[in-house]
Amino acid sequence: MDIRKRFNSLLDEVVDYLYTGFSSEKRNTQKEDAGENTERASIEGAQSARRKFQEPPASIPASSNQLEDLHAEILRCKKCPLHLGRRNAVPGKGPAGADILFIGEGPGEMEDIQGEPFVGKAGQLLTKMISAIQLKREEVFITNVVKCRPPGNRAPLPEEVKACFPYLAAQIELVDPLIICCLGGPAAGTILGTDSGITKLRGTIHLYRNRAVIPTYHPAAVLRFPEKYKRPVWNDLKMLRDYYRDIKR
Repeated sequence: MDIRKRFNSLLDEVVDYLYTGFSSEKRNTQKEDAGENTERASIEGAQSARRKFQEPPASIPASSNQLEDLHAEILRCKKCPLHLGRRNAVPGKGPAGADILFIGEGPGEMEDIQGEPFVGKAGQLLTKMISAIQLKREEVFITNVVKCRPPGNRAPLPEEVKACFPYLAAQIELVDPLIICCLGGPAAGTILGTDSGITKLRGTIHLYRNRAVIPTYHPAAVLRFPEKYKRPVWNDLKMLRDYYRDIKR
């Protein structure tokens, strides 16, 4: 590792500690170049795909009105039994055309009461996570796999996910983000169509319909076990930040 890389590495350590109280995940320096090449290839592949499919189909022009119409339909939805116990459906919130879309598992109690995504303690942490990568919550789009609260905050059942997924797919097409960040295993598994756990999926850039997908742990997991999850989440956020900067240049 040359002097510049050493300096940048030390600088990253300082920044990481200021943001999170943790240093970055350690990498084997003997494998660093190979790892960088692999990550660069993944990023370049995602960039190439993004450039090729940058514009949405002409027959589906993205607009705030279309997103509002979709959300109005979600508020009326009765496609699965979850609607029976809800106070409010929670479609999602954010601007049409947001570059980054965050997807969680499902609404919790506070979200069910207020009708907005990620407004409880996990939502407060998500806001801090977004701020830590120099973005504002108002700049991103936030939603969940299912739009109604599962009883007792349990994981959504497969039939509930199946009923709600067309809404999520439509949101992705209308918002047309550059990056999708999946918060937790259920969200990542739904988007990527895999049974692999979040520990295996995180740390790598995946693709969904030619959009970059970066999975990480759910903020609720960080709140429950900060010593275990805080540092890897910060590393995932840095990967998201750096990838975003690369494709915006």
